[in-house]
Amino acid sequence: MKNVFIAIGGSGTKVAEALVRLLAVGFPTRKDENGNLTSAGDSLQIWRVDPDRSSGASEDLNQALQEYRKLQSCLSDNDETRTLAQSRWAMDIETNVRYLDPLDLPQDGEQDNAVKTLRGVLDSRHSRNGQSVNSSVSLLAPFYESKDLDVQIDRGFYQKPFIGAAVMSIFAKSLEDDATPGGRAAGLTAFSNTPTNFFLCGSLHGGTGACGVPVMANFLKIRKDQNQGWGWRIGGSLLAPYVTPPNPPFNSLEEGRNFDESDINQYVERYGNEAAFTGMTAEEKRELVKQILQGFYADPEDMEARAKQGLAFYRDHSADYFDELYLVGKPNPNKLKVWSNGGATQKNPLNSAELVSALAALNFFAQANTGNQKSYVIGSSLYDVPAESMRLGHLPSYKVGGAEIDAEKVFLATALLNHLVLQQIPWQNVRASVRDFAICRFYDGKESRINADQPNFVESLRMISNSLLNLIRENKENAPTGWHATDTQEVWKYLASDEISIKDIEKKLAKKMFGSEAKGENALGSSAAKFTTLDFGKWCPPGDQFTRGEYLRHVWSEIFNRCQTQLGN
Repeated sequence: MKNVFIAIGGSGTKVAEALVRLLAVGFPTRKDENGNLTSAGDSLQIWRVDPDRSSGASEDLNQALQEYRKLQSCLSDNDETRTLAQSRWAMDIETNVRYLDPLDLPQDGEQDNAVKTLRGVLDSRHSRNGQSVNSSVSLLAPFYESKDLDVQIDRGFYQKPFIGAAVMSIFAKSLEDDATPGGRAAGLTAFSNTPTNFFLCGSLHGGTGACGVPVMANFLKIRKDQNQGWGWRIGGSLLAPYVTPPNPPFNSLEEGRNFDESDINQYVERYGNEAAFTGMTAEEKRELVKQILQGFYADPEDMEARAKQGLAFYRDHSADYFDELYLVGKPNPNKLKVWSNGGATQKNPLNSAELVSALAALNFFAQANTGNQKSYVIGSSLYDVPAESMRLGHLPSYKVGGAEIDAEKVFLATALLNHLVLQQIPWQNVRASVRDFAICRFYDGKESRINADQPNFVESLRMISNSLLNLIRENKENAPTGWHATDTQEVWKYLASDEISIKDIEKKLAKKMFGSEAKGENALGSSAAKFTTLDFGKWCPPGDQFTRGEYLRHVWSEIFNRCQTQLGN
C-alpha cells in the first residue's frame, strides 16, 4: 500500500521522525504471504510543510532517514545511493523528504512573493516589477494589525494561525499545478488512480500545524471527492499541548507600547549571547528581538485556550475532511527548560506523545478502521498514565490483520533479536553448527557469504538498537521526553555485549534437563517471551535464497508470536 505522511510544522516533523524509527525497529502494517507481521511491501513518502527550512526537527528527521536508508541497504542487495530504502525487513521509504515550503509560491517576476511577510505575500499577488499595483491594505486592515502583516514568517506562524491560514490557502491551491514549486514537490499527478493513505499531523495550539492541517486536509478531501474511484483515504493526528516552553529571555511589550532601533540594539547587547540567539547573524538577532517584543512566540499561558479553539473549529468545520482523526496530548504537559522561537536552536529529543501520534499513523496505514467520522480517536489506557514518566506498557496498541500490536512486545522482540543474531549464532564455527542452526546450513560452504553478511548484520542491528533507544530515551533535565528510565535500562541489557548480561539471557534460553521447555522467561515490563536457543536454531525462512532483512523479519516474527503478558501484570 502507498502511504504519505504529511508533517506540518515542528511537531508534525518530530512525529515523522518517530514514525521512521518505529518502522526501523520492526513495527508492522500488514501480513506477508507467509503470515508474518511486517511492513515490508508497503511504501512511504514524507512531505514536510513548514516555512522554517532550518528547523532542528527537520535535521533530526533527515538523520533518522539517512540511518534508515543505510539500515535497509545493509539488509538487502540494493545500492546504498538509491533514494528508496528497500529490504524485506521493513517498509520502503523515500529517504528524501519532499519539502513543501508554503512561502515558495508561484512568481510572475523575480520580486513576486519575495518578502516573507503576510503583507509581502498578499500584496505581491498584484505586483509588477516589484511595485505594488493593488495594495491589500484596505482588505486586510479590518482583520490584521500592522505588526501581524509585517512580521517575518519564514520560521513559522508563532501560535498565530490567523496569519498562516491565508498563506496556506494560496499554497494549497498551487499544488493543483505540477509546474508550481509546491506542485513539483508534491507530485500529486502520480497518485491518480492509485489507492493511497494520506496522514496529516500537526499541533492544535501552534501556528503552522493549527492552520496547515485543516487547509491541506480540505484540499485533499476535495480532490478525493472528485475522484472517488481512486481509493484515497485521509487520516490525521492533532497534537494538543504535550510540552510547554519556558518564557522567552525577556517579556513582550504591553499593547500599544512602541520601540525603536535604539531599543532593539539595547536588547541585542543585553541578551544576544543567550542560547535562544545561538548561531544567528546580527540581523537575525534583531529580528528575533522584534518578534519577542511584539509577542510573536508560543505563549505557554495561551496553549490550552488555543487548543480548545482549534478543537471547536474541527468540530464545526473540518472533522469531516478525515476518514480517521486522532487526538494526542497530555493533561500535564512536560516542561521544557530551553526557550527557542524556531530554527536550528529548537532541537528536542522525541517525546512520548510524539510516539503515540506515530502509532496512530501506523494504525491508519494498517487500515484497522478505528472510530468513525463523528468522533475523534483518543489513544488511552485503562489506568492513569504518568505524563512525565511513561512506560511502554502505557502505549495504545493497534491491530494488523486481527493481531494486536503491543509496543512493549515489539520492543522485547526486537531487543531479543539483537541478542540472538549477534551472540547466539556461531559465526566463527558455522560448519560444526549445521545440526543445531538452520541458518548455518544456509552458510555451509559459503565463506564469502558469511564474510559479507556478518558485518552487515552487526551494522544493521546497531542502527536498529539506536532507534530503540532514541524512541524511549529517559527524561532529560533540559528537554524532558516523558519516559521513565526503567524501560531503557531493561532494553539495554539485551543490546549489551558484556559477559554478565549475555550469561543472564543465556540462562533463561537454556533447556531444562528434562523436556524441551526453556528454564526461564526473558522479559520487558509486563511482557515476556519463553523459548530456547534450540528453538531459535530452527528458525529460518524457507528456500535457499533470502535477504538478510528477510531472515531478521522471520526470526522477529517467531519471537513476537511467543511474547505474552506475564501473569499478575
